[in-house]
Amino acid sequence: MRHRITALAGAVVAGAVLSPSFVATPAAADVPGFSVRVTAPDTFTAARSAETVTAVVTSESRRCRKVRWVLVVRSEVDPGQLRVTRVEEDGEFDTSVSRDGDTTTIIDEALDPGTLCRGRTVTGRWQISFDGPDGGDVRFEAQAFDEQETLLSTTGVSSAVRGQRVASPSPEPSETPGDDEDEDAGNTGDDTGGNAAPPIAPDPGDAEAALVSQDTSLLGPGLVVGGICVFLGVLLLIRLRARSREARVEEQAVPTGFYGMPPRR
Repeated sequence: MRHRITALAGAVVAGAVLSPSFVATPAAADVPGFSVRVTAPDTFTAARSAETVTAVVTSESRRCRKVRWVLVVRSEVDPGQLRVTRVEEDGEFDTSVSRDGDTTTIIDEALDPGTLCRGRTVTGRWQISFDGPDGGDVRFEAQAFDEQETLLSTTGVSSAVRGQRVASPSPEPSETPGDDEDEDAGNTGDDTGGNAAPPIAPDPGDAEAALVSQDTSLLGPGLVVGGICVFLGVLLLIRLRARSREARVEEQAVPTGFYGMPPRR
């Protein structure tokens, strides 16, 4: 008996410490027969128009209930850039907002106008936008509470925020002071202190004329040398032919001397 009392007292104390209200983090387990479905855009763009996040709660219970919505936003983006507006069919719905680090909690001030019954749903809508240039991941968790502040069901969905922050272009390399000084020195090189005239490119016609003149000056000596070589070659051929003729004449000449009779044997 004493052990049962001790165990019951411990459970009561633990429940008092761990059980949260609807403002705090939701309970790990939901009430059976209830479910929440959340839809959100895959991507938000910073400094653009608001996008809609929708949560729908369904019930399998025979008892009808009123619903209070709580939206918890956990984001890598600065919470100060987050803008949330709870809307209903007749316009904006009053909420209270609290922030703790990177978590923003939006709580309905009043119960949702709809009634949750079997076969009927209650829908919550929030207009979400991000003002700043930063981007990052964001998660939306929708929690449905009843009028007794009992968490019926919760679920979440993740999205991404596309930031507008763009890296500044690298500055173009500027000329060094030494280069400027060299250019100034080149521009003021004349005695009068004025800008020196830019060099004039040679005319292609002048270059061709110079080549023709050079060829003409070399043509005369070349002709003389060529003529001398031809003349010497002709003389050499004539001399060789004359010597060849003399040799043939000498071979064909009849011998004029007398020879003695060979002795008899």
